[in-house]
Amino acid sequence: MVIKEKLLSLAEMESIAKQATFEALKSFKPPRNRENLTLGSGITDEEGIFELYLAGEMPKDAEVVSRATVNRLTGAVKVDVFLPPA
Repeated sequence: MVIKEKLLSLAEMESIAKQATFEALKSFKPPRNRENLTLGSGITDEEGIFELYLAGEMPKDAEVVSRATVNRLTGAVKVDVFLPPA
């Protein structure tokens, strides 16, 4: 008999990523043009990827503020922030 592990859904991982990102951003200077902040997400077999970015006029003009990666099996999260420290 094969036992299949239950993987976290995108919605479950988004909740984890939002909390971890909020905590990680506390020690950074707020980005300019915060009204243009957008959340992008993607999912692979192993992880969920959530990028907070400042949208630009063209997609190539977007500026990534942070990236949270959540393990679908364990829920472990890693957040990278691309802002100058406060």
